[in-house]
Amino acid sequence: MSDRSAEHPAENSSSYLGRLLDLLELVVSDEGASMSLSELAGRAGMPVSTASRLLGQLRSWGFLIEVDGRAAAGPRLVSISAAVARSAYGDERLKAATRALTNSTRESATACRVIGDQLIIVARSESVRPLRAVNRVGEVVPSGRSAMGKAVLSLLSEDRQLDFLRADAVPDPRATLESLRAELDEAAQSGYAVDEETLTPGLRCRAVAVLGWDGTPVAALSVGGPAIRFTREVADESVASLRAQARELSSRS
Repeated sequence: MSDRSAEHPAENSSSYLGRLLDLLELVVSDEGASMSLSELAGRAGMPVSTASRLLGQLRSWGFLIEVDGRAAAGPRLVSISAAVARSAYGDERLKAATRALTNSTRESATACRVIGDQLIIVARSESVRPLRAVNRVGEVVPSGRSAMGKAVLSLLSEDRQLDFLRADAVPDPRATLESLRAELDEAAQSGYAVDEETLTPGLRCRAVAVLGWDGTPVAALSVGGPAIRFTREVADESVASLRAQARELSSRS
């Protein structure tokens, strides 16, 4: 009796790897995040027993974890995603974008990257003016209260929006999302998000999302300044510069 795996090792390993990667991609997609095991197996075109075995393997390697009975991105996958993000949307490019924004607006500019379910500040360019907005590289940006967070949320599915709000540790993510619905719809339609002294009293911001190759947000850029100087009219004028920098970054994805 012949051993098929011995006769065709490359074909079998390729098929096995392909099924692993297909299942992994499905699990972490917006659509797959809410699927049950049987739904994942059906969509992946494999028996439930096979899907269960492959998911177990991915969990054992740290690519997936189990959250509330469903598979979710694990630490190794998040680490890889962060490394890819650094390569494709590296700190130097984002730093250059913030410098260009400060040069054109004379206000402080910030760039963050989407890492897992959070937004992390990776670049800052400070205004030369004595009174200015202040953020620090490495800080987590609250997705529901910041312009950058709302710019990103406005382009995500509801399930992913809730993931980000849960990561913010808000008491009631669904109620918070409902309270943000009009703002997020407006941001999705206009292409930019606003913060009218919500995150920090006295400070106003405008922000846009940077899109990856698949059209999902991978980063965000913002310009902010004291509301007494960075008026609504001035803030809205900064949107053109934000959009130009975001398009440049997105076009290289």
